[in-house]
Amino acid sequence: MKKYIGILMIAITLIGLLAGCTSQSSSQTEGSDQTASQITRVAFVSDQPLDGSEWLVNLVNGLNEYQTEHPELEIKMLEATQPSEFEPKVRSLAEEGYQLIITTYASMAEATTKVAKDFPDTLFGSLDGTITNIAEFSNVGEFGLNRTETGYLAGVAGASMSESGIVGIVGGMDEPIINAIIAGWQQGLRRVNPDITDLVSYAGTWTDPTTGKDLGLAMVDKGADVIAGAAGGTGAGTAQAAAERDIYYVAWDTHYDEVFATKHLELGSALNYFDKLVIAFIESAIAGEFKGGVRTEMGMKEGVVAFDFGPNSPISEEAKSNVEAALKDITEGKVEISSEPLHK
Repeated sequence: MKKYIGILMIAITLIGLLAGCTSQSSSQTEGSDQTASQITRVAFVSDQPLDGSEWLVNLVNGLNEYQTEHPELEIKMLEATQPSEFEPKVRSLAEEGYQLIITTYASMAEATTKVAKDFPDTLFGSLDGTITNIAEFSNVGEFGLNRTETGYLAGVAGASMSESGIVGIVGGMDEPIINAIIAGWQQGLRRVNPDITDLVSYAGTWTDPTTGKDLGLAMVDKGADVIAGAAGGTGAGTAQAAAERDIYYVAWDTHYDEVFATKHLELGSALNYFDKLVIAFIESAIAGEFKGGVRTEMGMKEGVVAFDFGPNSPISEEAKSNVEAALKDITEGKVEISSEPLHK
């Protein structure tokens, strides 16, 4: 009898230890009951067509490759391009049992937080949602790229190659994420030329190359000899304007090799590796390191952004040295870059 009682006491102790471990794992998600082992279904919802921009195509390809390498995960990607679709599609995913739902940009922020409030045990990620009251949502984690760093380097490259002292940039939308890019660009320009004139235009769209081209041509008409485009698919038109007028171009998210096939005018591109960014966010949630109620930024140190000259860049050695010196100052913490534009 004593033997059986001893075995029973050991079993009770082990059960208690396992219960304690489970409780500790659940608490890691700061308010959500979702545990790391439960995350097997992930959804990504884009407010833009998945094939409408180079960065999205790269992201989709990266996630598809990641799922191939991780068959234990189901990763669903879908579009919600109209405001009327935002909440219904996000809510449907939560109802279907997806444990981690990632949405995009400020346009989807309200729908994300509204659904998150109704599904407290589901984890939500907001890619650059700029959610002002995010601290109120323990199951929503905002994450994004540090865009000021690459913007700064792009500005250094542009100013170093401008002879007229007039440059321009076309942004997709007048919103915080694009304005952070423009802020970095403007500060990088002034590192090289404090008296430079920089023109700013907003296309109001991510998918209209014609508008991008018209805005780029207008800047050239004002004397700009270097223009840039941070505008998704619209930026392709701005690149076309540079090619048409034989002036230098600074790209974002991709290299426009086809546009500049016979004219080497692209100085470089501020590359953002959205696939690496989103995968890093997914992996942190799976590992039980989800950070709810806060924004997390990743940049050059994490390898999710870079300024790449490309194989056909016409940038001078002096200009390249300027960019490399600026990069060194950034990585050593010698440069503080504000996310607020000097002007719009």
